[in-house]
Amino acid sequence: MPPPPNTSELLRTERSNSNINISAITALLDHNLTLRRREIESRIESCPTFSNLPNANLSRLELHSRALAKHIKMMEIARQLRISLDDCTSPEFVMLVQAVADDLPTLLHWGMFVPNIKCLCDDEQTKKWLPLCSDCRVVGCYAQTEMGHGSNVRGLETTAVYDKATESFTISTPTLTSTKFWPGSLGKSANTAMVIAQLIDSTGANRGVHNFIVPIRDLNTHSPLPGVTVGDIGSKLGYNKMDNGYLKLDRVVIPRENMAMRFSQINANGIYEKINLDDSTAKISYITMMQVRAQIVAMASTALAQACTISIRYSAVRTQGFDATGKKERQILDYVQQQHRLFGYLASSYTFFFSGRRIMENLKSIERGVLEGTRSVSKNQIGDLHASLSTLKAFCSTVAAEGIENCRRACGGHGYLVASGFPELLTTYQQNPTVEGDNYMLPQQTGKVLLKLLGAIIDGDGVDTVEAEWAGCDAFYLIDGIRRLSENSAAEVIESPEAAIDVALLLKILKRRSSRILVEVGTSINEGLGEGAELSEVWNDSLVQIARVSNAHAGVLLMQSFDDFLKSEELTGKELDAMKQLACLFGLMVVEKDAGDFQDILDKAGVDHVRKAVLLVLKKIRPNAVGLVDAFDFSDFRLKSVLGRYDGEVYEHLMKSCEADMMNRQQVIQPVVSLGGSGLTSKL
Repeated sequence: MPPPPNTSELLRTERSNSNINISAITALLDHNLTLRRREIESRIESCPTFSNLPNANLSRLELHSRALAKHIKMMEIARQLRISLDDCTSPEFVMLVQAVADDLPTLLHWGMFVPNIKCLCDDEQTKKWLPLCSDCRVVGCYAQTEMGHGSNVRGLETTAVYDKATESFTISTPTLTSTKFWPGSLGKSANTAMVIAQLIDSTGANRGVHNFIVPIRDLNTHSPLPGVTVGDIGSKLGYNKMDNGYLKLDRVVIPRENMAMRFSQINANGIYEKINLDDSTAKISYITMMQVRAQIVAMASTALAQACTISIRYSAVRTQGFDATGKKERQILDYVQQQHRLFGYLASSYTFFFSGRRIMENLKSIERGVLEGTRSVSKNQIGDLHASLSTLKAFCSTVAAEGIENCRRACGGHGYLVASGFPELLTTYQQNPTVEGDNYMLPQQTGKVLLKLLGAIIDGDGVDTVEAEWAGCDAFYLIDGIRRLSENSAAEVIESPEAAIDVALLLKILKRRSSRILVEVGTSINEGLGEGAELSEVWNDSLVQIARVSNAHAGVLLMQSFDDFLKSEELTGKELDAMKQLACLFGLMVVEKDAGDFQDILDKAGVDHVRKAVLLVLKKIRPNAVGLVDAFDFSDFRLKSVLGRYDGEVYEHLMKSCEADMMNRQQVIQPVVSLGGSGLTSKL
């Protein structure tokens, strides 16, 4: 019988066997702000207010109250550390929120309400509202979704009827299905809502959906204002510190000036008019809102990284089965099946990071250039950014949600415990495939843009013209890819598994797949229209294939971002080698998973070589697996997992968590004694 494993020693051995400089990778992931991040984390973790004691036994009211206390203390620390709260996408703001390692019910105030004020309100309105928002005298939420309408914004039933005589709007939710339902922070936290409603002008004309700032609670007492019925929608699968709410508005009157007026307004004479702003102003507003969606890609990377950290560390200290000598138990991380199960998600996490970073930097650069007057942005470029964010949000959040669950399963029975950290991580993250556009709906947005590009090529606009109009766009590769389809349809020849471990080759075949699927779908749609079918019907019939278009495009964007990073020389030596291995594994596993898409792109032996190449790369990654998750530099405070502890003391802390559970605070539970006294136990 072998002695039990020394789990701490196993992790120390893993780290000593790694040949990468973990600190160099950490600095990269931190945007070279590692010392600042650790300073922020130290302040948070040393403050009793932010205690991350188990939440499982707390009521929702207790969870919400504790989270609000953390928000208040976080704002205090932000002021002390001179962290601006004006930009929810800034590295320091993100570091601060992540350091809290808890869900804050006021987060959508910064993430949705304030950006809407900045983007959609005119200068006079922003001067009024932003100071109120910055110190949380006004705490806002974004009230778009209704009980009966989500993605179909044009179908929203809430109305804002303008009264010329009083220069005011009357806001109403006239039906049960028009009740605002799901907005975060609405239930109990917010005192003001950015309400999306159908604008009915003084002539009775419907001017479509617009944004309105609607006070819903008294700023002093926090009681609902007259005509306002507001509350929490109830317990959810997870994310229960957030007070997702419902809102009924019964002829609530707001002044004309509470309509968001940057792009349109009802003027003092009661006339509806569009504001003729310069083109750059409209684009800046749109780009600012796109940065919020770009954060979802970054969140996918972070959540998946946490899951990988827990599961890979645990797999390194958990032993099961014997080695060839029969005297020593194997670490389960040495089983190739476990590596195949986990390392693909590790590669995805890094891939999502580089893609999220690239698109955020691109958005910031465009915003800065337009503001300074040094850069112009075309409608095609704006559409391309929208297409990229739509497909990346859908792809990354889907993979992350699936990956967290699969990482949990890879930890066996212990992964099912709350103490593993997975239940909170999993149930909190599972909302992301739905929020900001359902992942089955968003591919349509990407498909429309890419089909527009295809149409320009097919309709004979001329290659030079199309290239000029789409220069600098993520979808630019499709122009050459579509042209090559007609010139050369020969399959790529992969001579061996080793030859498949090539980032440039993998990127090339991913681009070929994307180009081919787009042409196939475009041809199918044109055939349907040629037979006399209505566009809406043809589009509906094509949705499954359009999702394939989006998915293939995402694969290219993700691989391209990783390739761009590898060429940037931000890392060198063994660290760069480790990144290349992760990039190759990501690309290889995309091909392996979607092998049917590559039948005519690879030769007959190609897919088989890809499968064997996956196994080769897993072996290359194995010695650095623990080092690569250590590089994320998650503290035990953030992970909240007995299985993913940095020191490897899994079983000691697993036992402590059991002993501390409320069920074990008293040895004898009275109902059990009563049950025995009833004589029932004798029948069991």
